[in-house]
Amino acid sequence: MKEFVVAFAGNPNVGKTALINALAGTKLKVGNWPGVTVEKKEAELSYKGKKIKLIDLPGVYSLSPYTIEEKITREFLLKEKPDLVVNVIDSTNLERNLYLTVQLMEMEIPMVIALNMWDEFLDLGYKLDLEKFEKLLGVKAIPTVATKGRGIRDLLDIIDKGLKEKPKVKAPKYSASIEDFISKVMELLPSDITYPKRWTAIKLLEEDTEVLKEFPSLEPKLKGILREFEDIFGASGEDVIPEERYGFISGIVKQTLRKSLREKKTLTDILDSIFLNRVLGIPIFLFILYLVFKFTFDGSGPFIDWTDGFINDFLAKWIGAAISSTPEWFQSLIVDGIIGGVGTVLTFVPLMIFLYFFLAILEESGYMARAAFVMDRAMRSIGLHGKSFVPMIIGFGCNVPAIYATRTLENERDRKLTALLIPFMSCGARLPIYVLFTSIFFKKYQAEIVLSMYILGILVAIAVGLILKKTAFKGTPPPFVMELPPYRFPTFKLLWTSIWARTGAFLKKAGTVIVAAMILLWAFINIPYGEKPEKTILGRTATVISPIFKPCGFSDWRPVAALIPGTIAKEAVVGALGTLYGVGGEEGGGEEKTGFFEDLKEQIKGFFDACVDSFKGMFGSLKTGVFEIEEEEETPLQKAIKSSFTPLSAFSYMVFCLLWIPCVVTLGAIYQEFGKRMLLASIGLTTITPYIVSTIVYQVGKLLGF
Repeated sequence: MKEFVVAFAGNPNVGKTALINALAGTKLKVGNWPGVTVEKKEAELSYKGKKIKLIDLPGVYSLSPYTIEEKITREFLLKEKPDLVVNVIDSTNLERNLYLTVQLMEMEIPMVIALNMWDEFLDLGYKLDLEKFEKLLGVKAIPTVATKGRGIRDLLDIIDKGLKEKPKVKAPKYSASIEDFISKVMELLPSDITYPKRWTAIKLLEEDTEVLKEFPSLEPKLKGILREFEDIFGASGEDVIPEERYGFISGIVKQTLRKSLREKKTLTDILDSIFLNRVLGIPIFLFILYLVFKFTFDGSGPFIDWTDGFINDFLAKWIGAAISSTPEWFQSLIVDGIIGGVGTVLTFVPLMIFLYFFLAILEESGYMARAAFVMDRAMRSIGLHGKSFVPMIIGFGCNVPAIYATRTLENERDRKLTALLIPFMSCGARLPIYVLFTSIFFKKYQAEIVLSMYILGILVAIAVGLILKKTAFKGTPPPFVMELPPYRFPTFKLLWTSIWARTGAFLKKAGTVIVAAMILLWAFINIPYGEKPEKTILGRTATVISPIFKPCGFSDWRPVAALIPGTIAKEAVVGALGTLYGVGGEEGGGEEKTGFFEDLKEQIKGFFDACVDSFKGMFGSLKTGVFEIEEEEETPLQKAIKSSFTPLSAFSYMVFCLLWIPCVVTLGAIYQEFGKRMLLASIGLTTITPYIVSTIVYQVGKLLGF
């Protein structure tokens, strides 16, 4: 069966990915484009005897290779020569989206158009003469609503037809004087060029550096044509030809689009007047973050308790029973090292699911883009613009994709400075640490304390940014231009895809990196086997370096030792504390023995009780703490930590974990994107900064009597 390649091209946020998912009925396979860290998404489907590969090209506004995304998209279209291009357009922004359409037409690639978000287009009172629109462009267009699956069958049929017929797209014709110059350049071009001849001529007139490099022999004659062009038009082709494109687009829009006679305020206009208010914008953003954490903690608390019981009271018990005939060291490795350590980390999966759910709502609804806009003024104080805040917001979920998200910044200085500040954004991996300590020392104010961690991370990033702006990164940030998508109600499918992608990545890490960290930790804390923890390799190492941390408020060797595996993965800190304090397998000795099915039945009942308590916690109470639904007895780990920390030293420890090296995967992303010097700079910043800040927090707290 022959494989056909169909490329999806369009502006950012037009729904290309959602459209491919709707067509293929599956999630995209995600990788990287060769040589860069820009995501490559693709899916496959079979339709009417054809095997079709769908390629989701990066979102771009034009095909001038100024950004990595534009370069990837253009090179793919020119060199890979897909069988068909589906140009996805946001119907509500027809005129702006058609600029890319016209550039695609100049390439004369077989193409069809998907007029996406058609339901919003109609709701706004617009009307389009579709037949005339298709005739003027010479391209078939299908209205679609990707999120609701509308128009998908029609689009599939038109793709199938396009693959059979390979419709030749005619390049748009511009004014006679421009056409004369295009013809002059085309006459200079050799007959055997691999690029489309007319497109190449237009690009040479625009003085496209990438295309000019391909034809050095034409330079003398071309210079004369370009000089003549500027003499006639009073400007370069780079300025004049885009005006010609917009003129062509304007003519089509005027002939085919009818706007509503009554200009009414849209939901986006009303909400933006509130959320983008110069005075209220930042307080509203902080209040929304507070609500996110409140609902996250109140809703996930009962599930955290249930997961903890399931792993430690059920799973560890019965796996321990199954391997009871094996050597004692092996039982300890499996039950205490892997199940105890990794299990402690997995306990917080419900917390992450809740957090990612609310973050997905903010992202998919369009609010996160507004948050970047609101933060522009604050970002400018550290030499960046609001667009740099987008990767930082992504860092709230995970620092790794946030590092890769810096590629959307055009300026190399901005990319590097943003990448150095991202590790101070509190990712989901730090949450288990916060939950553990706030459940012990700040039970009534968990949401507030955790919110303070996120705000502190932002404030530290601003302070460090100010220092770097005055030293290593001098310069003025470019003007901030960013598209604000309309507000939308995200579908459950869209939310679930976002939640699963992030939680799945965490579970994958738990099954690989964290398991490895826990096995290494178990080895370091059990060599020599049978010795007390403080006499082992890890214990001796941590004991030697722990006095350094006395100014920070925690000189006990155990929390210091827990920071070491925390460098591999932040989630490992909680599991390490559980192992180092030796609290696994010590409780429940006098409990009544129960059978497997009795225990399983109890766990099922506990899960349904957790569902009820979660609902009550979020909607049936004004209380803010996770564990306030029902007072429970402290666990052995909580008791052990309570004996070696004070509330102030616990807060200082959380601050240190917030600002400390996030994980080796983040460091790997920095190295991959920016090289060795930036990696060393990041390690230095995330080592010195947490020590200084946590010391200040602890020492000032002592002076104030905490």
